[in-house]
Amino acid sequence: MLSPKIRKRLALGFGVFGIGLMGTDLLITGNFFVHVAELMVASIACFIIALILDRGANQQEAQEKPDSHSSQ
Repeated sequence: MLSPKIRKRLALGFGVFGIGLMGTDLLITGNFFVHVAELMVASIACFIIALILDRGANQQEAQEKPDSHSSQ
């Protein structure tokens, strides 16, 4: 299992890559409402991967941190 810090960096990388793919799509088509299907699918897949990685990192951090209320 990857550490939360690495998972967050990977999530950020996938998010930036997805935005780059969307920008490339806009540059190719020149229209906001027309898309290249392959680029659109790839950018959405990057965003989904980024969300999964980030959520997993947050859950992993929550499990590793001791609950401050239970120790008092």
